[in-house]
Amino acid sequence: MHNLREIERVVLSSIIFEMSVAKEEQLERLQAKDFFSIGHQDICNAIKYFVQNDKPFEEYLLSKYLIKQNKFDEQVLLAVITATPMANITHYVDQVINERKKRDLELLANKMKIMIAEENDANTIVEYAENFLISLDAIDQVDEPITMAEAIIEFDNTKEPPKIETGLPLLDNALNGGIELHQLVHIGGESGAGKTMLTLQILNNVAAYFGSLFLSFEMPRWKMAKRMKKFEKESKGFHNYFITDSGRDINEIKRTIKKWVAKHDIKFVVIDSEMKITHRSFQGDNEPNRIGEVQAELAQLCQELGLVIFLITQLSKSDIRNKTMSGLGSVKSDYEADMKLLILKDDKQENKRYVEIKKNRQDVKEYKTEFYIDTKNLVFTDTPIPVDVTEYIPGKVEVPIL
Repeated sequence: MHNLREIERVVLSSIIFEMSVAKEEQLERLQAKDFFSIGHQDICNAIKYFVQNDKPFEEYLLSKYLIKQNKFDEQVLLAVITATPMANITHYVDQVINERKKRDLELLANKMKIMIAEENDANTIVEYAENFLISLDAIDQVDEPITMAEAIIEFDNTKEPPKIETGLPLLDNALNGGIELHQLVHIGGESGAGKTMLTLQILNNVAAYFGSLFLSFEMPRWKMAKRMKKFEKESKGFHNYFITDSGRDINEIKRTIKKWVAKHDIKFVVIDSEMKITHRSFQGDNEPNRIGEVQAELAQLCQELGLVIFLITQLSKSDIRNKTMSGLGSVKSDYEADMKLLILKDDKQENKRYVEIKKNRQDVKEYKTEFYIDTKNLVFTDTPIPVDVTEYIPGKVEVPIL
């Protein structure tokens, strides 16, 4: 069987007449765009509609649905239903998907030729090609709108995605069990507050359960390895925890995150820090707008890929004075953040910290939790580590600046 149209007919006929668990798995692999024939694309969409809505389907019902959608082609449907069904269609599905990929690659080659002829920058062409190749295996996620009544039924019948637990009981309790997916989280504080220390502690805890990625732009990879080596024996997630110190432009960051999500099912990303991110394609000359554009790109990644991204941010002098997080004057940055965690120093005890939830788009119990810095192990703990306040001298308790 060498004719692609014939292979496509056999795949669809086999699913229509002999649906099984194995064939339903093959149907999940397929997208309408995998089929070369427009008519076959329409039939694939119709089958998926019936399967996804748990409705029985047969020739008559398919015909009725296609007529309603104004997609009915009697000759195409007849050719499909008269094709000989096969018990095992895995090989044929592989062929259909492979042929679609080759068509897409031909489109990519032609597009790159056009971009070169138009004298586009080489980095722009590479970025386009890399994004195209990442999307080659992606499943289309654009859903048709449904009623709210249907959405509630769908929610009731769907297992809620797990939350990202920080591994700090006080903070997780305040967050009602952890941080929900699809969120961009800003974590900020004045210099020496422990932003990186707390974030790395959370990253180490999360990596034990979820694929995690650390974009370390403030410190080279070898220095981070040296710092984390002491936790190697206790850590359960170092083989699930990826780190890079290169690719600071927002477009490079997007490509890296998408690539590692595809390869290792990453759910948690840490970027240290916001000020190190560049945006070469930004056309404006206003820094708050540039920051806002970067934040919008990261927020979109969170929504598209179901991620939690922790972005370590800097505070302005007025933020430090007023104990706020203003997004360095960027209204868009402030808007794009789903949650803001502000680390505050205690005025009297140098190793005492407060983690305050300044903004959130999920239910929380408390807005402020109290921690102490364990200077020996370089971690935040809820166990009090007292300092004699009567003999308190600023700087007496050395808190590493991370």
